[in-house]
Amino acid sequence: MRLRHLIWLCLPVTLAGCGGSKPPATISITCGGNVALAGAVTVDVLGDPVNGRPTLSFPDPANAGQTNTLAVPAHQSCTITPTIIPTS
Repeated sequence: MRLRHLIWLCLPVTLAGCGGSKPPATISITCGGNVALAGAVTVDVLGDPVNGRPTLSFPDPANAGQTNTLAVPAHQSCTITPTIIPTS
């Protein structure tokens, strides 16, 4: 009887690696109808404006280990949209 309980307790642990994972997701930023950034993993909206404009900070998708910033153009708004990359 105890062996059966042990097997039932171990079953979820052994099955945890089975199945698929979620597809990778990135973030796209569109400002004034134009794509300003595509492929970022995270985006931070900085609290202090730079030159009077809101600024977005993100890890540079093209240069690993570097952080980049994007100032929102004057009189425009930006939309941050998650993008799921399809896997084949």
